[in-house]
Amino acid sequence: MGLLSELNCFLHSIPEWLSSLFTALIGAVVGGLFTLMGVYYEASNTRRKAERESLELQLSVIKGAKGEVSILLDLYDLRMKDAVDAIEPGKPLNIIFPIGDGNFTFYEQNAKEIAKLKDQSRDAVIKIYTYARSLIQTYKANNKFIYEHEESLIEVRKNNDDDFYVKLADEKYKRLVNYGQSIKSIDGETRKAIKDGFNVMNLEIERIESELSKRDSSPSD
Repeated sequence: MGLLSELNCFLHSIPEWLSSLFTALIGAVVGGLFTLMGVYYEASNTRRKAERESLELQLSVIKGAKGEVSILLDLYDLRMKDAVDAIEPGKPLNIIFPIGDGNFTFYEQNAKEIAKLKDQSRDAVIKIYTYARSLIQTYKANNKFIYEHEESLIEVRKNNDDDFYVKLADEKYKRLVNYGQSIKSIDGETRKAIKDGFNVMNLEIERIESELSKRDSSPSD
């Protein structure tokens, strides 16, 4: 109160035009301070909002990728797990597994967002899909070689077990065996990539959800 009283006395002791000038200057300074404070808080709120939206997007991307892989793995297990487990050493997988393209819709549509994830999560997601694609390509090749081997056997019968056609059929069978063994091996590698990747993704989901929970309980948010 003393400071305000002294200021008031000072303003009354100087000419009116000078007093008006001082009053205007004080008002401008006070108004400017409030404007700066408003800009600061607005910028702070905008930053917090952007950070929250980024966390929510990361969370949805990780959950989406995890969900897509889980669904595809369930379908794959339903159709092929028993057959792959039954592949013996030196034996082929003599079962056609019809599989097309466009199996990874979520991954392909969100590749840019996946690339923005933290290193461990990003690498885990990419590794899973890389192994899965390798497995798919091996199945496609195996399907082709099954047909080729069947055709070679038909040629053997047509040509009365001619040595040339028998040898050709044997070569195609050996290639079929190699791919059957490759499927069993890549199947195991893919499952490990999924298991390890899900562990990383789950930890990141927990971290993000915890961070969002803290922000929800913070009065500044």
